[in-house]
Amino acid sequence: MDSVILASEALKLPAWERAQIIDALWRSLDPAEQASIDQAWLAESRDRLQAYRQGKLKAQDGEETLRNIEADLHS
Repeated sequence: MDSVILASEALKLPAWERAQIIDALWRSLDPAEQASIDQAWLAESRDRLQAYRQGKLKAQDGEETLRNIEADLHS
């Protein structure tokens, strides 16, 4: 499949599906660095959880957040 056609079709997908494709493509570029990327995300997740538990970070509904992101992408 031509990359232009592929990109055009991918852009028709919902935001969360496009994000999954982005993640899969990103991982395919340099799998040797994936462990360090995973460690960085783990550290970020721990920091966010700690901030939430300390009342420094407010929780948000996941579906609502994705709808807001998708709306922002379309504006």
